[in-house]
Amino acid sequence: MKKVVDACGLACPEPVLMLKGVIDSTDEIELLVDAQVCVEMCSRFAVSKGFSVAVHDNNGLYTLTLTKT
Repeated sequence: MKKVVDACGLACPEPVLMLKGVIDSTDEIELLVDAQVCVEMCSRFAVSKGFSVAVHDNNGLYTLTLTKT
């Protein structure tokens, strides 16, 4: 089942810590962030855990779709 994690408005490393809390319990995660640095840090963390990452930018609101590979 896909989990949605809304980390908008939070500064790193908080979004990474939120992601860390759910990444082992699901194969698909939708992560919402609003800072480019969070996109980069969360993407690197997800890839290190065996997930592929697709990023959609909607005028500064980023949706990362993480899928276990």
